[in-house]
Amino acid sequence: MGILSITSCLIAGVTQVSLASQWGSRLTGEPYSLLVSSSPSTPFLETIQVFPPPLGELIETQCKTVPTGVGIPGFQPGIAKTAVLQMLGTPTGTAQGYWPNTRAVYYELIPEQVSLGFLFDKNSERIRQTEASFTPGVDSQTVLLTLNGMLGCKLNEQIQQGLEQVWQQKTKQFSFRLNYLEGVIERQKGDRIYIGIWEADLH
Repeated sequence: MGILSITSCLIAGVTQVSLASQWGSRLTGEPYSLLVSSSPSTPFLETIQVFPPPLGELIETQCKTVPTGVGIPGFQPGIAKTAVLQMLGTPTGTAQGYWPNTRAVYYELIPEQVSLGFLFDKNSERIRQTEASFTPGVDSQTVLLTLNGMLGCKLNEQIQQGLEQVWQQKTKQFSFRLNYLEGVIERQKGDRIYIGIWEADLH
C-alpha cells in the first residue's frame, strides 16, 4: 500500500490529501496514495537546483550512496533513515506502517506539487519502500531524475518508456521489476503521477 496514494494509505490514522493523481503507495496499506499534511515542514524550494548539465549526463552521474540534492532527491530502498532526515529535515508526518515492523514517514516537499513518502524498517531503520507524487505542473525531466534516484541510478529504457507512457496518458499504470526491487508508476485522480518502489520481499 502506498503512503502517497489516494486510493490507499499505508499509514493508518493519517489524513490524506490528494496530490494530483496521487500515486499508489503501499506504505499505509492502501495502494497508490500519498499521505500529505496540510502544512509543509520546511521551505524545500530554497534547496532545489536548476538543471544546468544535459539530462543524459545527470542521469549517469546523479546517484551516489545518498542523493546529492540535484532536483528532487530520489531515495532508493536500503538507504538509512538518518540520511533522509539529514537532507529533508523534519517530516510532515509519521505513522505506523501498513506492513509489520515498519514505520511510515512522509513529506509535502513542495506544497501541492511534490510529495515524498518512505516506509522504514523499525529494526534496521533503512528504507523498505520509497514513494513520490507529482502534480502535472512538475517538469517531466524532474520526475525522470527523481525516478532514476529512487532506482539507485539503474533507470533503464523499459522503465523510462513506462514513465513516458503514463505521462502521455497512453496507459494508466506501468509495473516493473528490477533486480531485488519492484515498482509501479501510475496516473491517479487529479492527474497526479505516483511512483512507488519497494523491496520485493516486503509485500
